[in-house]
Amino acid sequence: MHDRLLATLQSVARVRLVASLRDERLGFADAKDMRIFIPDIHLISERRRVQGAFRYATNHTDLLTSVILALNQLRSGAGDDEIVELYQLGDFLDLWREADGAHDQVDVASPIKDDHEDLVTALMDRKLRTRFLLGNHDFDLYRWPDYTAWERRYYLPDNGNAAPSVVLLHGDIFDWVESLPDAVQNVFVYLFAPNVTAVDHRLGEMITLIRQSHGGRKYRQYIQAQQPATIGRAQEDVLDEVPARWNVQTPGASPKQNLLYLESAYECCKRANAQYQMNLKVAVIGHTHHARIAVREGADGGFFALIDCGAWIEDCIADGDDGPAPNAQIGALSGNEARIYQLAPL
Repeated sequence: MHDRLLATLQSVARVRLVASLRDERLGFADAKDMRIFIPDIHLISERRRVQGAFRYATNHTDLLTSVILALNQLRSGAGDDEIVELYQLGDFLDLWREADGAHDQVDVASPIKDDHEDLVTALMDRKLRTRFLLGNHDFDLYRWPDYTAWERRYYLPDNGNAAPSVVLLHGDIFDWVESLPDAVQNVFVYLFAPNVTAVDHRLGEMITLIRQSHGGRKYRQYIQAQQPATIGRAQEDVLDEVPARWNVQTPGASPKQNLLYLESAYECCKRANAQYQMNLKVAVIGHTHHARIAVREGADGGFFALIDCGAWIEDCIADGDDGPAPNAQIGALSGNEARIYQLAPL
């Protein structure tokens, strides 16, 4: 199914491979089950972008709309024995930049959605059945009835009795783990325990953690990356025969910034495995705006992969490029193979 997804993307975009990892230890073996990940989008209204003097707006919204429409066709054309599911990994809407504080009485989301009607309509099409994660910039959406189905994590596989091997998170928990470790204990159960739904009290605790971790920043000059994120060798000419390992980051061989949250994610998943009888080996995230696959292999033969799917805001720079390019990434997982692509208009 990776080939069909790639052909779908190439029908609407120029595609380069950022990273790939084919390994049976990923624990998602079904080659007829494709999960697709769209990371941080950070939509704001045009009026607010100008008024707030924000340096960055969402990249390539027309291209992203075309990609989503094409993915809807891919999904509708899937066979009865095939699965194609799309996940938006959080920070779809940027409530923090749209308003100086989200309030129960004010629907901050409406002006954003009105300004990006085609994109919002495509992504929220009921036939597509996109599954949304709440990010730190749009977490307040949980207060409003239209968004009560949005989650803070998903587990894969989700279509059998096997213990899950993959967790999907926005990724901001790893900010908390590193800066507010004691406070994380109160919400760890909701973030990792299967079949546990957060009550308002726990959601309120998470809002407190989110606000503490971002420190009142205004995000006018940047959100995550003051400099373009380095993504290594992003190439088009390897797509005819995608390598089993391409641009995989590893401790001891990769720059420190390319390993961000690898150890934190591993420790959280290790703890969840012990407490909730899971088998987590992979974390799929957004949040950092830095597309990469990082792998940790312990002395005991243990394996853990962090799949960071990037963003659709701010910039990246690939080895050999003359300068930075707008982040426009998409991730995919199927048949024990993970890939991240960088897209650009045709």
